[in-house]
Amino acid sequence: MKILDRYILIELTKFFILSLFTLTLVLFLDQLHFLSELILNRGVAVRDVLTLLLYISPAFLALTIPLSVLFASLMTFSRLSADNEITAARASGLSMYRLMLPVFILSLITFFASLYTMVNLQHRGNYSFKNLIFQLSAKKAGLNIKTGVFNDAFNELIIYVEDMEPGTSRLKNIFIYDTGRNSEPKIITASEGNFASDQETMKLLLQLKNGTIHRIEDKMDRYQLLSFYIYDIILDMGGGKGDVAVKKEPREMSIEELKRRISKLKQENKESYAEEVEIQTKYSLPFSCIVFGIFGAPLGIRLHRSGRRGGLGIGMIIIVLDYILLMAGQSLGREGHIPPVIALWLPNIIIGGIGIYLLNRIAKDIMPFEFVVRIAEQMQKIKEKWGNREMREKENIGHR
Repeated sequence: MKILDRYILIELTKFFILSLFTLTLVLFLDQLHFLSELILNRGVAVRDVLTLLLYISPAFLALTIPLSVLFASLMTFSRLSADNEITAARASGLSMYRLMLPVFILSLITFFASLYTMVNLQHRGNYSFKNLIFQLSAKKAGLNIKTGVFNDAFNELIIYVEDMEPGTSRLKNIFIYDTGRNSEPKIITASEGNFASDQETMKLLLQLKNGTIHRIEDKMDRYQLLSFYIYDIILDMGGGKGDVAVKKEPREMSIEELKRRISKLKQENKESYAEEVEIQTKYSLPFSCIVFGIFGAPLGIRLHRSGRRGGLGIGMIIIVLDYILLMAGQSLGREGHIPPVIALWLPNIIIGGIGIYLLNRIAKDIMPFEFVVRIAEQMQKIKEKWGNREMREKENIGHR
């Protein structure tokens, strides 16, 4: 590798690391309110909060790695062009394509890093994040129960507990009034109970032992008494939407799981757009590292006159536009309005096509989007012509 290649690659790496740190930190700060609420209001340990940050970091990196490549490519070549280093390199016989070699190296490295993150880490992190949140909710459910009073922390359940073992979620002498989510209201009594969670089904349960169920049916016409040794109540912590059984969403599945889900849904003649969108996202998002690398370098050269702040502003605009395209593509793809392949790869095709066009025009020392400049010049001439005509008419009126 030549000295110039190492020099450009070092500059790219510096901007990439700075951008990656900044963008990831911004996403972490966006979760600050939620995490601080866990610590202050729910008594979650700082260690658990740090674990949550670790679990959610792959999802953040999946977004920030490609965007950092864009910033690195844009800012590096903007600075090199502003310092006339690009001009000097090309005067020595190096083509624009040859100067892009460090960009391609960085883009390929980040592509494989992003691909590994998307394929192997993101779905595990998403599921572990949700699972830990659930476990913390289950752990704190017992702490929200106060003895000797009627507790209404759970939707449509009023719970009275006579005693609770210190430091545990084991309850003694329990009285429960169930207002009836799917049936008639009933009264449940039990000698003991405890909170438990099922990691397989992601359900939060109140397991009761040695009790009775008193139920009045048919508008007070019939009374029913049932005895039980073990009785499980699925607790509703979701705002009255039923139990908290949480299914594994597409973002929490591996590619193999998504393919099995798609095959099963097709056998049942059901739509599988969401699963197909997720598979395409796992590949299209990492590939945007290469697309942004190609797009950022020639754009940075054209924007060098605006300085670093100008390049930073343009980079932010591109990020917003790319995010809008990505969200719109995912939304349209999940609803089936656009085939998932087109929906998720269209932003790469558009931005990549513009990047290749810019690179090719700059390599040939031709003004990019020259036709736009010509149209603008023609419109300016027409504007000046009409302006002169109006001035002459006003002068003629004045002479009269």
